[in-house]
Amino acid sequence: MAIKSREDILAAIKSRLGDDTSDDAISLIEDVSDTLNDLTTRLSSSDNEDWHAKYDSLDAEWRKRYRDRFFEGSDEPTPEIPDPPKPDHSASLTFNDLFKEKE
Repeated sequence: MAIKSREDILAAIKSRLGDDTSDDAISLIEDVSDTLNDLTTRLSSSDNEDWHAKYDSLDAEWRKRYRDRFFEGSDEPTPEIPDPPKPDHSASLTFNDLFKEKE
């Protein structure tokens, strides 16, 4: 399998299609051209990091931090919650006090 330049590939397509101006021919030329442009852009990019490895590393770090959050003690003091006020039972209502018939 030979590795060809962009110009060689487009010349081969042009010779194969000839003067064909059908929608299928134009679509094929557009697809090949867009694909070659995208590959050229990706290869010439100065940002050649291994994104998959970087993602896995970052994901593992966040998972560890999230898990450790539950097992490690916190330096922050827990706020004291005051006890709720106790009800005054001296003025308790009875069932009859709640349901009086109208006169």
